[in-house]
Amino acid sequence: MSRIACVWADLGEDAAANQWYENTHIPDAVTRLDTQARNAEQAEDNMFKEVAGIEGSFMTVYDLPSGKDAKEIDAQLRPALDMLPADARIDTRCYTEHANWFGEEWRGGTRTPGLSLTPILADASVLPDVHDIQMWIVVLWQPVEAHHDQFVQWFTNEFAPGMLESPELLRLRIFKLENASLIKGQNVEQKSPSDMYQYLTFWEFDCDELPWEILVYLGSSERWRYYVEGGHLKWQISQYLVNRIFPEEDTADSPAAKRASIILNGGSRGGLDDSDRQSESDHGYDDHEEGESEGESSKERSSDEEDEEEDKSSKKAMRASHSEPYESR
Repeated sequence: MSRIACVWADLGEDAAANQWYENTHIPDAVTRLDTQARNAEQAEDNMFKEVAGIEGSFMTVYDLPSGKDAKEIDAQLRPALDMLPADARIDTRCYTEHANWFGEEWRGGTRTPGLSLTPILADASVLPDVHDIQMWIVVLWQPVEAHHDQFVQWFTNEFAPGMLESPELLRLRIFKLENASLIKGQNVEQKSPSDMYQYLTFWEFDCDELPWEILVYLGSSERWRYYVEGGHLKWQISQYLVNRIFPEEDTADSPAAKRASIILNGGSRGGLDDSDRQSESDHGYDDHEEGESEGESSKERSSDEEDEEEDKSSKKAMRASHSEPYESR
């Protein structure tokens, strides 16, 4: 059966730890598992402000090989504790696919339109082309016991397939929790799946903003409102923007190339805080400081250098015309 591991990470403000985690740990884990992974950053604008968000500024999804024990996979995904800052939080969960649907624009692997209760991708060696995917909506959920079977059946057979009315939705999958662990304060704790949200819904879009059709669909469903407003469903939701795929390929088809504004420089990747608001202010502060230092450097140029620039103005114009395509990349 198709399986994934989801790892939510917060590494605080330690820039070196953030860079090590993304540039060394994730590629090493991908190599150990002989698979593919995608990394994403939590979106700054939360469309579901009234609903609890998922804790984790970064989320990495690994396609898991079949046949491996979930606890063994968890150990292979675990970063070296001595490389993590004291306030790091790493939440690792392994899931088995329960159902999947594919939109008309999906162009990866073997595809059967509509509901597939038998997962199509049985092995991580048969991977779809995921380069079209730019955004995830991730939902952790758990129906109350009295409504569990009824809700899962309705959600799987009736509600979820209707979301494919949105053309930007490429793939929708439901997973059930297998194994979970939490690293906090440089200590590893095995979690009991029965005490956690056992279901995960994973929406994958080819855009970086949530289509309004999805919001309208949610708001217009009386049955959905019955479960949510009646307290029969506990859930958390977050939006993530995909920025890297591992192993990496230099291709114009990558999410980073399609949405260059999502790629952050090393400084801002390290500027993380436990809260999303603090993270946003840190990113803005870093950008502001960088702009000021560049402006000050420009003002400090000597008059001789400015004269030299004027003498070479024609040459600079020619160079600019040739370099423009590279600067705009």
